[in-house]
Amino acid sequence: MARGFITSIERFKPHTFQAEQGEGLFMSHSHEYDELTLILGGGGYYSSYEQNIKVSAGDLILIPSGLHHGFVCTEPWTGLSVHFLYAKVPAFCQYLFLSAYQKPHRLWSAHLDEGDRQWAEMSLTRLEREWHSEERGDYSYDLMRIAFETVLLLFHRNVTVTPDTEAHGDKRIVQEVLKEIHRNYNTPITIHDIAARHYLSESILRKRFSEAVGVSPKQYVINLRIEEAKRLLSQTGKAIEFISSEVGFTSSSRFYEQFVKSVGVTPLEWRKQNQQSAGR
Repeated sequence: MARGFITSIERFKPHTFQAEQGEGLFMSHSHEYDELTLILGGGGYYSSYEQNIKVSAGDLILIPSGLHHGFVCTEPWTGLSVHFLYAKVPAFCQYLFLSAYQKPHRLWSAHLDEGDRQWAEMSLTRLEREWHSEERGDYSYDLMRIAFETVLLLFHRNVTVTPDTEAHGDKRIVQEVLKEIHRNYNTPITIHDIAARHYLSESILRKRFSEAVGVSPKQYVINLRIEEAKRLLSQTGKAIEFISSEVGFTSSSRFYEQFVKSVGVTPLEWRKQNQQSAGR
């Protein structure tokens, strides 16, 4: 089975000139994967072209792929970094990154209180254990997803939001609709019900959503279900009929029809091609 959406997990201490004094060597780089780092102890700074962020124990830092950034340690620190591929993370996790990836040129940080820090550390430790396990099955995939999602939820509710990142008017409505879709895509969700909850007609919601996102709400739901099905097909051994139901299709025939229309091959053919190419 493929390793899934995680590319590596590292516990770290920084390179130092004089470790006993905690003088950190400045490391400047970028990478193809995305990174989420929890600082467990010590302190220092993360920087990009536009930012210089002071960090300490309890800080979660999100670094989008391709962003040139650096860090320096001012007190000897420990931490845990998860490197992942945004395109392969589960559906609700993708929603939790939407705000950050609308501005991929910046670092994002959240400070967790002691209770949330312990919760995040336990979740990352569970994620690390499952990722390193040599015998991982479908339950491991679900445990990894839940652990990762937990850390992202803690990040999301504590992230520092500046005025220019706050949404207003139509943009806020679209963001709320996206949140609702990502949270409920695997249920019998209807665009009519979503529109009603936002006191909009279905036609107005379709127009605003399509202008902002580029596809209709209905097509967005279908695309999201297909993408989640592809992740499950490549990252788990779950039966295709089970995956069909898990991602929200009410019948296997409807799932097969939409999958072939979107991907060009059947779910079984896609699974064989991608599990073989991904390897372990």
